[in-house]
Amino acid sequence: MPWSAAFDDASGVVSIKVSGQAQPAEHWAAQNEAMRLCREKRCSRLLVDLRELSTVLSTTMDCLDFGQELARKAPPLRIAHVVPGDARSKADVRFTSTVEANRGVVAREFATVEEARAWLLEKTPRDGGPPASAALHGKH
Repeated sequence: MPWSAAFDDASGVVSIKVSGQAQPAEHWAAQNEAMRLCREKRCSRLLVDLRELSTVLSTTMDCLDFGQELARKAPPLRIAHVVPGDARSKADVRFTSTVEANRGVVAREFATVEEARAWLLEKTPRDGGPPASAALHGKH
């Protein structure tokens, strides 16, 4: 499972892109690199591009462990998951994202990188934006 990680200075977003057949060890390596970059760059926005994965993780327990560990290791983060096309992989990503959210990480799933990046770049109360309730109701 090839993967890459990078920090975009202009947007302040750490991005991970993974592709091919999912292997848990590779997922862990990509996650560790993402957390290292987030800490090093003091970044609070992570884009995880999973569109080119053929399968996400092999078992529900893998998804649970991955989401729990990311939430445990992560600095305060907003994570945008760009989901793969197949139904099983989408379900795995949604479950992992839910695990992260249940442990305090702000995480959402998106169909496109553009939607994910736009959400990540929205202002939050932490950086001077409107409260979440105002954003939900279109009050800015």
